[in-house]
Amino acid sequence: MNDLVLLAALLRSPAYGYALKETAGLIFGSRAMHPNVVYPSLKKFVQNGWVEQSETPGDRGQTRKQYRITAAGRTYLFDQLATYGEQDADDDGAFLFRVAFFDTLPKERRRDILAARKAFLTDRFAQLAQLRGETQPKSFGMVALDHVLNVVRDELRWIGKLESQFHTKKGDWECKPLLTHRATVHRS
Repeated sequence: MNDLVLLAALLRSPAYGYALKETAGLIFGSRAMHPNVVYPSLKKFVQNGWVEQSETPGDRGQTRKQYRITAAGRTYLFDQLATYGEQDADDDGAFLFRVAFFDTLPKERRRDILAARKAFLTDRFAQLAQLRGETQPKSFGMVALDHVLNVVRDELRWIGKLESQFHTKKGDWECKPLLTHRATVHRS
């Protein structure tokens, strides 16, 4: 997942490693991604031809490394975004990340991703409801379970809304794409 987030952060424009750490942290909803994750990944990306590295002068006379995604990197990223199975459906971040890039995925893949997540959540809801039935009433355990059940119920409703957006002529989304046409490789 880290690799996908870092590559996606380069879709808008070239960036320095420090900016990529900050963007990745923002995407994950936490602090900056650790340098021990970012820089080895960038090195791997350069070796695989997914990213080009160039040197630019810094503000204080130092040399800074700037990274730009290549066509091969875009292809790799979009191929990985389309790879999502039942075993991935329990990962909130992996699911939401793919939804953010639905405009780059074929409609059949979007439906498959939503179906896998919906099946996971439906099963989870049933398990949590059963556990709730076995929990002491008016306990903090019950309060916590009710909260989690509401989160799952809300996401199932949201997925239903996403599914309903397939009712256009072409079955495409009515949403505006996250990326500009220049940055995407749309596959329908």
